[in-house]
Amino acid sequence: MSGSGPVQYVGLDGDGTVADVLRARAERSADATFVSFDGTVVTYAQMVDRAERAAAALAGLGLRPGDRVATMLPNSLELLDVWMGAAVGGFVLVPVNTGLKGEGLRYILEHSEARVVVVDAPLADTLAAAVPDGVGPRVRLTRGAPGPDGRTAAQVLAAGSPNGAVHGGGDPSGLATILYTSGTTGLPKGVMNGHRPYLTAGVEFTRRFLRIGQDDVLYTTLPLFHVNAQMLSVMGSIVSGRPLVLAPRFSASRFFDEVREHRATVFNYIGAMLTMLHKQPVREQDADNPIRLAVGGAAPKELWQDFERRFGLEILEIYGLTETACFCLGSPPDAIKPGKLGKAVSWAEVDVQRDDGSRADDGEAGEIVVRPKQDDTLFRGYLKNEEATAKAIRDGWFLTGDRGRRDDDGYLVFLDRLKDVIRRRGENISSYEVERAANLHDDVAESAAVGVPSELGEEEVMIVVVPRDGATLDPAEIREHCAEQLAAFMVPRYVLVRDALPKTATQRVQKFELRKAGHADAWDAEAVGTRV
Repeated sequence: MSGSGPVQYVGLDGDGTVADVLRARAERSADATFVSFDGTVVTYAQMVDRAERAAAALAGLGLRPGDRVATMLPNSLELLDVWMGAAVGGFVLVPVNTGLKGEGLRYILEHSEARVVVVDAPLADTLAAAVPDGVGPRVRLTRGAPGPDGRTAAQVLAAGSPNGAVHGGGDPSGLATILYTSGTTGLPKGVMNGHRPYLTAGVEFTRRFLRIGQDDVLYTTLPLFHVNAQMLSVMGSIVSGRPLVLAPRFSASRFFDEVREHRATVFNYIGAMLTMLHKQPVREQDADNPIRLAVGGAAPKELWQDFERRFGLEILEIYGLTETACFCLGSPPDAIKPGKLGKAVSWAEVDVQRDDGSRADDGEAGEIVVRPKQDDTLFRGYLKNEEATAKAIRDGWFLTGDRGRRDDDGYLVFLDRLKDVIRRRGENISSYEVERAANLHDDVAESAAVGVPSELGEEEVMIVVVPRDGATLDPAEIREHCAEQLAAFMVPRYVLVRDALPKTATQRVQKFELRKAGHADAWDAEAVGTRV
């Protein structure tokens, strides 16, 4: 399983900066396509020119090495300009989720001490309301609309001189990015990553797992303000020299038509993307597409093989966090096992531990932990939060907060977030498994399973379901559907239908809100005489 023919890599040693590797690629493949976005094609040489101009422009706005520049941008060439310009100038990129508003947005911009922010025109009012003048970044550039000096962000960034003083490419020991992870409770934490995770992830992803070849074209719909598209898609393109197609956004109905248009061969997914694609109306040409591999996390085991047959591709599962160079586990390409996360990547040790830090036995549930084999590949801690950093590391192991098990074949299996495990009648129930079952119903768009208080002690299982557009859900039918998929003790007692799930700005479900709301408005199987 490969993309045919060897590619010439850059950045294999993991040394240097993102800018160093971009320049090395441009020296080798100057006129080759780096990225296609919304009808515009940018070569590697052009990207270096754009990055050097952006670096000079940002320096002209007062930024010095180590200073932070924030972006509040959707997928766009301007976001790439700022990111690569920051790498050239030694600045630190702080990509902000475009869904943030109010105090959440203000907190990140103040906490990160960003001195410049580049915002999308439709979000300018949101930014101004959350962070008024005199607070937060001193300089604000707007994509798609003129600023106070009459210029758009693109015009300001392009006006920098590529022959200016900014040519160092930054310091390999310096920070590359600060990415804020939005937990389901509390304030978000700023994950500090150096340059090595970007280089390591790009090489590991394309060389070991994609086995990328000269015929491959990478495709992503994932947002560049998240680590996945940054480390795997963008850096995967730069280190391998294969072109990247960057989509403005994900559309389930148009996805495979766009893939065909761009002759893409590999795409990466997260969350429920595969489920959403699988629920699209079946078409005769579904398998007539150039994709050979879909790579990502949380592929539902129940639809895995049917998805592969229908769309004529293979699914390869990986696992990781922003703190772990995006991914630390992956399925060996020649030995993929549906429903399993795979084995440790080359730079890491990954294991399962009990609460006391001892190693769990094969098959025993515990916390997934990660330890780096090489320096500066794991994150450098949480910005200005030594307490959270200390809690995340135990005896050199990073504690992921995820519950899993190690099977006797050495593969790891994800079970749940530790805080989301439901305890019922002495059994530990994975909310993830309950949600997977509910999501297999044709009329369910998404779901969330939580534990709610039981009159018998411990908890009962409640599933909160959101109907797909135009559909109506019958709670009793949903429960019966789950009963066909799950062990009896896992079947939800309560079913609650909602128009939407409460989420953070990074689209993580706020399960604490569902627990707080309780089951008073939910359909109760026992109340209608159904045996639980």
